[in-house]
Amino acid sequence: MDYDLGSPEFYLGDPAPAYRALRHRSPVHWNNANGGSWAITRYEDIKWIGARPHLFSSAQGVNMQDPNRPSGGVSKMLITTDPPRHGALRRLVSKGFTPRQITLLEPGIRDIVRGALDRVEAGVSLEFAEGIVAPVPTRIIAEMIGAPHQDWEDFRTWSDAVIGAADPDIAMTTQEAFGAVSHYFQHLIELRESSRTNDLVSILLDAEVDGEKLADDEIVNFLRLLLLAGNETTRNLIALGTLALINHPDQRQKLVDDPALIPSAVEEMLRWITPVTHMTRIATEDVPFRDKLIKKGQTVVLLYGAANRDEDVFGADAEEFIVTRNPNPHLAFGTGEHACLGLSLARLEARVFFEELLSRFSGMELDGEVVRMRSNMVPGVKRMHVRLSPAVQEAAL
Repeated sequence: MDYDLGSPEFYLGDPAPAYRALRHRSPVHWNNANGGSWAITRYEDIKWIGARPHLFSSAQGVNMQDPNRPSGGVSKMLITTDPPRHGALRRLVSKGFTPRQITLLEPGIRDIVRGALDRVEAGVSLEFAEGIVAPVPTRIIAEMIGAPHQDWEDFRTWSDAVIGAADPDIAMTTQEAFGAVSHYFQHLIELRESSRTNDLVSILLDAEVDGEKLADDEIVNFLRLLLLAGNETTRNLIALGTLALINHPDQRQKLVDDPALIPSAVEEMLRWITPVTHMTRIATEDVPFRDKLIKKGQTVVLLYGAANRDEDVFGADAEEFIVTRNPNPHLAFGTGEHACLGLSLARLEARVFFEELLSRFSGMELDGEVVRMRSNMVPGVKRMHVRLSPAVQEAAL
């Protein structure tokens, strides 16, 4: 039983059967592919590793390399920083993600979502993933950062090039995208150094912990992480969440009948989809683990999608999509001190999107094949044609 977990093809299909086999038969499983790594598939095991960064380091990178493309260097971002530096950096940048800051974003997010849905013509097949969903998180992040409107499309181009670098439809290389986005953010920092606004760049420039401020390169790296993580993952959460509602009309009807269930549905989408397939860690010493020995320097792959279907945690119906699932302690945002900093923002964007979508269009059907991006970390949606029909109360008017 061996799987090439570093290959995007593994995630283009349905990995659930492989996840289930690994959980039941070999929950700590050595894969020989791409230099070798330990695949961790059970919920409690991933929680245990995530809580011990002194044993499992993020500093050498957090994603598996695609064996069909060359590896690059590891950027020093918040996500690739170990304690104690990680805690100090997280406290600094978290000032832009307080509950108050996120709450203030809701009116603007709702306006962006409404503008996107205003372009939908009922009953007509449309490209939903790129045409309707993709611009929403891009514009939200661009506004948070303080980027001018005319630059928003560049954000999408750079983000796609980094996440989908293995995809043959993407011309820009990862290195070119990183260079372009780094240059852009450095220019934005220079503008804000002389003229503060209320955007995230200004907040990061002014943030201090024990008298310490972020260096420019640290701000650039955080903004790059925000662009990549916040754009790609939220976009695919919404697109694939819509697909889940199309494929489960009984669950969709529950949300139409009772919109108060939408926050619960978003949590189930996060569990069911798990937009980020994995994170990796490197063992800092020999660690006995279950009946195996993880040796110092070996790679550990935390398969969040497998953990989110763990029957020991989610019950006998763990493989089912149930919008009323409660409790729902999924690991879609990771775990431990590296849990996603932008989780409140992602939840807000998805909730607002589905509130607006289902208030207008209760009927949904897929029109053609869903085409996924070739990526082993965020296998996003490139094309998904959907036909939407009005909500019942609108159709009756």
